[in-house]
Amino acid sequence: MGRPPKNGIQIKLVDLRYQAQTWDKERRVVAKIDWHDGELFPRIGFIVTNSKLAAGKVVKVYNGRGDVENRIKEGKNTLRWDKTSCHRFAANEPRLLMGVLAYNLLHMLREFYLMGEEVKRSMEWLIKRLIKVGAKVAYHGRRWQVHEASAFLVARCYHPVFGCGLRW
Repeated sequence: MGRPPKNGIQIKLVDLRYQAQTWDKERRVVAKIDWHDGELFPRIGFIVTNSKLAAGKVVKVYNGRGDVENRIKEGKNTLRWDKTSCHRFAANEPRLLMGVLAYNLLHMLREFYLMGEEVKRSMEWLIKRLIKVGAKVAYHGRRWQVHEASAFLVARCYHPVFGCGLRW
C-alpha cells in the first residue's frame, strides 16, 4: 500500500484501538485508506465507534448514515422543513407532512425522470427546471387550458401527466 495504484482504486481498512489524551478510555477506530489512480497521496478517513461489526460493515453503515443526513439537509435547505411558524407541534405537523410529501414526490421525479443520467441532480435543480414554470392556467368553455412559456423546454414531459382534460 506504499505506492499509488497503476489503475483503479485500492482500498484498505485498518481496525485499531486508540486513546487520545482527552479521552478517558481507549476506543475502537476504523481507518479507511483509498488510493485513487493518478493521485499522489491516499485519502484517509477515520471512524471512531463502539460497534462490534466487522470493519467493512462499519464503513458501509456510516456511509449510509451520511447519505441520510444529506437527504435531511436537502429537505431543510430546499423545502424549508425547519421553518415552522408556531410553538405547538400540532400546528406545525401539517406543514412538515406536506414538506415530506413534496420531498418524496421530488425524489420519485429524480429517480424515474432522470433515470440513466450519470449526474444525480439536486432537489434545487429539479424545482427550478420542472416545478417553477412560467405558465398561465385558464378556464374556457368547460375546459382548463395551460399555456406554458415558450422557453419551457420540457413541456412534453408534462403532457402525459396533465394531458387528460387539459389542452396545451
